[in-house]
Amino acid sequence: MDKQIFTHFQKVIETTMVVGDAFSEPMAAAAEKIAQALLAGNTIFSCGDKSAVPLAQLFSDYLAQGFEIERPGFPALNLNKLMDNSFGAERYAQSVQVQGKAGDVLLIVSAGDNSLALLTAIEAAIDKQLGVILLSGVNDDLLSATLGYNDIVIPAAEFQGQLATAAQFQIVQCLCALVDHQIFGGE
Repeated sequence: MDKQIFTHFQKVIETTMVVGDAFSEPMAAAAEKIAQALLAGNTIFSCGDKSAVPLAQLFSDYLAQGFEIERPGFPALNLNKLMDNSFGAERYAQSVQVQGKAGDVLLIVSAGDNSLALLTAIEAAIDKQLGVILLSGVNDDLLSATLGYNDIVIPAAEFQGQLATAAQFQIVQCLCALVDHQIFGGE
């Protein structure tokens, strides 16, 4: 049992090291995109699928309520919450079409396998001229291919199962810390 516990946490630590090393550039670019949108008075939307739903909600909560510092809330909406009772491939896209405006940003957290609902959300965001940040998972090649030139992908496809979720959790926390730092300064 002790060996299993050690192995579990060793894998999480290794994942953390890979995330910090391999994804620092796209995370910095994503945080800058989010901070610029917020400073311009825009809204940050988020959505996720399967195991990524709580991560998308956490991202919006951190932006709206503050992450590590006490500060005013930022305009952030989680589309999973907004469309809680809606089903079908167009559920997030409909919200983006109604609520989104040019200059807003949509952060998508994918558990993998090219979710049709996330794909239509990306297409709606591109139509409405929102910036898109994709935290992709395994087999998200269609989602990544749909992104526009200035959109950002942070790929967690090299991680399997709970390690992908752990990596995306760390990315969400890092993005929120970077946004706070870019807007308010400090350590």
